[in-house]
Amino acid sequence: MRNIKSLLRLLTLLMAGVSLQSNAAVTVYCCDANAEAQYIQDLAALQSVTVDLTGESFEGDAWTSSRNTTVFSVTNQNLTWGASSTGVAGIQTSMGGGDVHEGEYLMFAVDDTSTHLTPDKITLTANGITLYGVGGWFRSSNGAKLAFTTNGDVVDFTGAQATVFDWKFLGFIDDGGFSTLLVETADEVGNEVKTFFSDDFTIAAQAGAFPGQDLQFSSANYSVNENAGSVAVTVSRNGGTTGALSIDYATTADGTATAGQDFTAVSGTLDFADGETSKQVTINILDDAVFEGDETVGLLLTGTDVGVLNNATLTIIENDAPPAGSVEFSGSSYRVYEDAGTLSVTIQRSGGSEGSGTIDYAISDGSATGGSDYNATSGTLAFIDGQVSGTFDIAITDDALQEGTESIVLNLSNPVSVMLGDRDIAEVSIIDNEASPAMGSIQFSGSTYSIAENGSEIALPVVRISGSMGAVSVVCTTSDSSATAGNDYTATQNTVSFANGEVIQNCRIPIVDDSSYENDETLLVTLSSPTNGAVLGTTSSTTVTIEDNDPVPAAGSLQFDQTSYQLTEGGSTASITVSRSGGSSGSVNVDYATVDGTATAGSDYTSASGTINFAAGVTSVSFQVAILDDAIYEGDETVSLVLSNPTGGAVTGSADTAQLTILDNESAPATGALVFTASEYFADELDGSITVSVERQGGSTGAAQVNYITSDGTAIAGADYAVASGTLAFADGEVSQSFEIFINDDAFFEGTENLSLQLSDPFGVTLDDPASSVITIADDDDPPAAGALDFSTNSYSVDETGTSISITVIRSGGTSGAISVDYATLDDSATASSDYVFATGTVNFANGESGSKTFEVTIVDDSLLEQDERIRLVLANVQGGAVLGALSESFITISDDEAQSASAILGFSTSSLSANETAGSVNITITRSVTVSGEISVDLSASSSDAVAGTDYNVTTGTVRFANGETEKTITVEILDNTVTDGNRTITFALANAIGTAVIDSNSGTLTLTIIDDESDSGGDGGGGGGGGSMGSFLMLLMLCTLFYLRSGRFSACTACSGRNK
Repeated sequence: MRNIKSLLRLLTLLMAGVSLQSNAAVTVYCCDANAEAQYIQDLAALQSVTVDLTGESFEGDAWTSSRNTTVFSVTNQNLTWGASSTGVAGIQTSMGGGDVHEGEYLMFAVDDTSTHLTPDKITLTANGITLYGVGGWFRSSNGAKLAFTTNGDVVDFTGAQATVFDWKFLGFIDDGGFSTLLVETADEVGNEVKTFFSDDFTIAAQAGAFPGQDLQFSSANYSVNENAGSVAVTVSRNGGTTGALSIDYATTADGTATAGQDFTAVSGTLDFADGETSKQVTINILDDAVFEGDETVGLLLTGTDVGVLNNATLTIIENDAPPAGSVEFSGSSYRVYEDAGTLSVTIQRSGGSEGSGTIDYAISDGSATGGSDYNATSGTLAFIDGQVSGTFDIAITDDALQEGTESIVLNLSNPVSVMLGDRDIAEVSIIDNEASPAMGSIQFSGSTYSIAENGSEIALPVVRISGSMGAVSVVCTTSDSSATAGNDYTATQNTVSFANGEVIQNCRIPIVDDSSYENDETLLVTLSSPTNGAVLGTTSSTTVTIEDNDPVPAAGSLQFDQTSYQLTEGGSTASITVSRSGGSSGSVNVDYATVDGTATAGSDYTSASGTINFAAGVTSVSFQVAILDDAIYEGDETVSLVLSNPTGGAVTGSADTAQLTILDNESAPATGALVFTASEYFADELDGSITVSVERQGGSTGAAQVNYITSDGTAIAGADYAVASGTLAFADGEVSQSFEIFINDDAFFEGTENLSLQLSDPFGVTLDDPASSVITIADDDDPPAAGALDFSTNSYSVDETGTSISITVIRSGGTSGAISVDYATLDDSATASSDYVFATGTVNFANGESGSKTFEVTIVDDSLLEQDERIRLVLANVQGGAVLGALSESFITISDDEAQSASAILGFSTSSLSANETAGSVNITITRSVTVSGEISVDLSASSSDAVAGTDYNVTTGTVRFANGETEKTITVEILDNTVTDGNRTITFALANAIGTAVIDSNSGTLTLTIIDDESDSGGDGGGGGGGGSMGSFLMLLMLCTLFYLRSGRFSACTACSGRNK
């Protein structure tokens, strides 16, 4: 009791400096034997008093030696205690020494001789700051309530209810900015004083100072339905609830779900108040109508007090049905020979194959007529669950009329449980098998003509070739190009008539001679509407050039000194020169202006316009175009330069427009290049399908896409595999895509076959090797004992000057019995009689004979400039138990000998195109072959007897220039849609006046574009198409069977062909 009285006297002295202080907060804690914090009570917002304690109260030497002061350390909130002797109390600090400093602990160990402590009094004292007088209770570590009363500056714990077991130390955390706290206790007999000092614990609490406590997700996995709207994710508090804790949360991009499309990204901080056990984070879920499968969202907690489950996964459960896919034609165009009997058309299903569905198909007239050229049928194609392709057949009528190639339009509509793809319209070309009629073909004798402006009239020779029987006629029609009807010539639409036996007539066009200086001008003349069985020949249109005969005025002609300029982006300004030629009398002016091409005024260059003045005698003046240097890679860009409004009697010359190219000086981003992953893929016939991968190498910046397509090698589409074509899209950063090709397992021995793969039309990326590849299909059928018959190669070549070529047929896989096979040549791009001599016959092998046999094909050398041409070779009608092998078809390529002296051959990439009236536009391509060096040009013209420029279409004609090394030019034809039922219309494009030692290919100098009326019943093609495609082996053999039957009278020819019907 003496100690208690001494303490009370000390406190009485200290109270002399007491003052009141409000809104102070002290949180009181205790720790159990395991050093785990237990909440006692927050003494917040209670009345408080201030007391001034002397510094020596906290010094080690303020305690007598009987108190046995000992120093121990505290590490990571885990307490390390020293030995304690009976009846001896130790004063401990975390940093050593007897002093208490900021961030330290000063603790007193309970006497080991007692298993419990029943405090009589505990006095709370703050160092020079606060002395509390409170009422209420504390709670011990085992949950026992400790009642107390207050009397001024003294807190009394009384009664047996104050028993506390196994306490190691008491702790007081100062939430109000206090620096130290003092606790003094006495046991029930008062002979031992238990003392505890503590520094400010707030610092440690902010760094996770509550040992054993953490915050973590309540589960590692959560799930929510896509249409639920939102989900609440629970974060739990573990290991106690003492004090305030906080944790940061966020959704991450680690999952397969996409923020903004599948869910709304969230992040923030969860604040746990003292005693709070859980909090929830709400994540909004976005419900779309797209099937994507279940997707995941990553969840993350970060902070000092984070627990083990700081990562979790939220699964968004898909509520949309799997895609049924879209259906479309396998190609935009098909070809079939008139005597093939049927054409099988494939409808493919892509983007999904879940469930069953149907699509309606219809067949309508193009230039072919239903009932006489084909069987006009319509129907519904059904797809079962998992089915990815289906076919329907078109019956082709083989008549005895010479009609030329005719077309059929195919249309898909009314999809049920599937979607309609982009390729819902296709065109079938029926290739005529009749020879040219005895009435002949009518065409112009040449593709270009010229006449002086004062020539009054030009007579264009119209010739009749390949027959002259009977009276026939054709209509000859003029149309404007750069020349204008009425001003430069008289518009003409005449009927040119041929009597029986006549082979040449003239189409006469009056020329108007004016007195104005103009550049040479052109008009287009077209033949149409042949009568009485005659047909149009290859040169059914021609270009007439009217050569100006008026002198350049004395004031001169004004034009750019060159048609193209170029300057690097960082080159400051481009100097553009306008020259005056043909005269320099007097002062003249001309306006100039820049016009955006692919470059944009204000960002790529500074717009320039004004008037150039030429004083008398001056022949050249320049103006400047300022080039703006940016830091963006855009590629080379162009600016158009235009001269107009000459004054003073001058005129503008032919080079009144020019192009300025701004060469980009930034490095192109690494968009990469697309390649097949192998130059050859291998599949067994029984595999069912093969997956082909395309990789993006050398960079993956930006979105990119590429088209792919299969084509026949020795394997035949429809018989050995299903045609595959489409577009592979690569997102930014994506480096791999794939497509699937279905393999047909038949029961026929064919040997190893192959098909070709090709990448084309890259966008946002380039192509690299290999951009083409081959799939080799291993046959799973056994060869017959009699063997298989093949050509020795799938490609032969011969010069046009060669008299003949020897073709080899090989017997392999067996030699049992005598066998035979028929062979024949067929036109491909080469024509029998004019390019080669038709060959047909039979090759025989005796019993036991193996090896090879040969036959000859004679080549005809003409004097026409043509591109290389091909002859098709076929084997059919196998006898004696043998079969046809993989190389039962081949080609002979005839190399033209006239082409060797030409710098370049110019022609259209195809002879015909078609476009629906609603298509908006279609591109036509002019190609340059043989050599690509040097600059050349060619004139492009357009004419039509039924399509009107400005009403049905718009196109820029005139001179097309090829730069050195340039191999093709693309011209865009704008298609104008109207609401009038005016039928299909055709436009004929023609090339003429090749300059720069180039020549125009006689076989590809014209192109016919058909605009399909969308108001008529016939429908139309939705985009450019025409030509192309490959005829199936079976169809070819059916045609051969007919030829062999007519030649030999053997029905067995057609019977043998049925063996290839797969």
